[in-house]
Amino acid sequence: MESPELSFTLAYVVLSLCFVFTPNEFRSAGLTVQNLFSSWLGSEDVGFIQYHVRRTSITLLVHSALPLGYYMGMCIAAPEKNLGYFHKVTTYHVYMALQSECHVTVTQSRQHQLSPDLTSPAQILTLRVDRINPAVKPFDIRLISTEYAELREKLHAPIRNSPNVVIHQTMSELFLDTFRAHVDLNQPYTLPSGQEMEPCIGCMQVPANLKLVRLCQAEGAPNVSECQQCFCRPMWCLSCLGRWFASRQDQQRPETWLSSRVPCPTCRATFCVLDICAVH
Repeated sequence: MESPELSFTLAYVVLSLCFVFTPNEFRSAGLTVQNLFSSWLGSEDVGFIQYHVRRTSITLLVHSALPLGYYMGMCIAAPEKNLGYFHKVTTYHVYMALQSECHVTVTQSRQHQLSPDLTSPAQILTLRVDRINPAVKPFDIRLISTEYAELREKLHAPIRNSPNVVIHQTMSELFLDTFRAHVDLNQPYTLPSGQEMEPCIGCMQVPANLKLVRLCQAEGAPNVSECQQCFCRPMWCLSCLGRWFASRQDQQRPETWLSSRVPCPTCRATFCVLDICAVH
């Protein structure tokens, strides 16, 4: 089966070559630098020199940006392939670091009131990405503390934490650790032969690794349960389903979350924590 990144690469190379060397078909369709930026270039007849100074400058700028346009397209065409890298895009630079060749450290945290609607300020974390090669300059990335658990889960290596930095997470994020521990105790689900693991429909970043199987039974009534059988194929990852589970709870009574039941986000069949099986 042809990979999406290969298809995108081939298509992008063909389109880039056509855009640079401009065959007659592209000229007829108006896909040229002169046509796309005609309002800024002005008239060649009125100001010949000024026109061509602008034309050569914008042509050089656009052609130089083609590799960056390719990089951004690859992030869309094959997002799961980019999880092995850290990316930081600024106005004039694109920083990239392979996870296996760098160390990540939480170096700073600051409180910011991002919106007047928020009851409490948000915590912004600064993470320094150091490459193993000391000749390569490190760079910083910033994220909200509520997204820290998701980032940590998707990394292949642990994140080091400076001793003076305390990371504040929401109740839902803290619940994910307990949720994960209970799911690990449940009976695993074996994927049928020939069935492939699809990307999680919640985040589209990692494979769907959970299956809802009715396993719990009401105490004293072995054939009766408030939970229902879910016939959906594995469609959710642990983080997304855990956040869905937490979002359906009474936020003022976190002690009741693990014993509660919620509807499947896809088919609405009721399930509890005991019915969540990790896919093997």
